[in-house]
Amino acid sequence: MTDSLQPILCIGALYTGSERGLASDILASRARGFTPVTICTAIVVASHDAVTDLTEVPVDTVYSQLEHVHQAVDIAGVRIGILGSDRNAKAVLEWASGVDVPVVLELVASGPSGETVLPARGIDVVAEHLAVADLVLVSRQDAELVTGGEITSLDDAQVAAQRFSNRGAKGVLIDCGVLPARFYDAADDPGGDSAASPLASYLYFDGEDFALFEVPSQAAPIGRESLFAITAVTRLSQGDSIEVALQAAVRETVEATRHATPIAGGEPALNYAWRLREGTSGT
Repeated sequence: MTDSLQPILCIGALYTGSERGLASDILASRARGFTPVTICTAIVVASHDAVTDLTEVPVDTVYSQLEHVHQAVDIAGVRIGILGSDRNAKAVLEWASGVDVPVVLELVASGPSGETVLPARGIDVVAEHLAVADLVLVSRQDAELVTGGEITSLDDAQVAAQRFSNRGAKGVLIDCGVLPARFYDAADDPGGDSAASPLASYLYFDGEDFALFEVPSQAAPIGRESLFAITAVTRLSQGDSIEVALQAAVRETVEATRHATPIAGGEPALNYAWRLREGTSGT
């Protein structure tokens, strides 16, 4: 008899016609050996990289979903993605402050097609509740929105990470992409845009120390952010440290991207089941 799958609560937006948002959370959770329990905060009408509408789920409905899950499911961890509005952000984050399981918050203000998925007031609400999460994940672009500073180098990213920490984040990871070490040495930096094989970077800060994770620069297929967040929260739920969880998340997303499956006329699809092709196992 196999062990039962542990539930991971995934809170975010439902994208129609796309494997983004909750759809990718579901795929990532199952690939990691967990069962997803979902709460929808917004519905994004999108297909083939075109977004035509975003409708927030009423906050009373979100409250009801949260209360039901709290009563019905013994969750192992919480992954928070797109929140959709300041009202839903407040409801979700205040609820999450009372859970005793790992919480990974991906701060998402803008979607991959340029759509706004969290207005300015919502960003302010999230910034006020950063301490709710054990780990905050944020893209370089959204980190600029939150901190109010341009990030053109890893030096800038360090400043941004410190600003997140000053606002209460226990630990923050900025997905920097390809950046020079300093603003003035892009032409000479081996990891910068001018390099033959540029490296992308994730910068982590826990309030005291920085950690830099460098990976090959790869196109980001749909679902990469979900797989990273889900891997991190599932590893934390198993008792791993933040750094071990981040190492696992980096490896998982790099390999799933490397094994991405081409799609005719569209972006490659992230290969959540890359381990089956490689014949490897592990969590």
